[in-house]
Amino acid sequence: MRKIKYAIILILILSFLGIDFCLAASSFIESISKIRKSDGYTFKINYQTTQEWTDGLILKLSCTFSKGTELFFTSMVYNNLKSGWHKSEIKIPNVYRERYGYIKDYRVEMYSKGILVSIKSM
Repeated sequence: MRKIKYAIILILILSFLGIDFCLAASSFIESISKIRKSDGYTFKINYQTTQEWTDGLILKLSCTFSKGTELFFTSMVYNNLKSGWHKSEIKIPNVYRERYGYIKDYRVEMYSKGILVSIKSM
């Protein structure tokens, strides 16, 4: 009886790990680009979803400025995304550049239903 209980627990753990691996492969960031304009920065993000429908997708931008400050910017939550390629933009107003300096380093993290699934750096 004890062996059966341990076997069931092991199967449950492995199935949860398998779900996480499938979720990680369901969405990923392909490329990011930073465009400096007179009104601030615009980050263009290209990403792909492979599930038929994807819900709860969030993009988080982390920027390190020349004066040593690190700030985080998030996009809105994307729901009802059909599988395929998608684009998103995160804009940072010029007031951040005036206060914290220029952006030295940045990275974008993608979360699907609260779980980190992809990271792309400069």
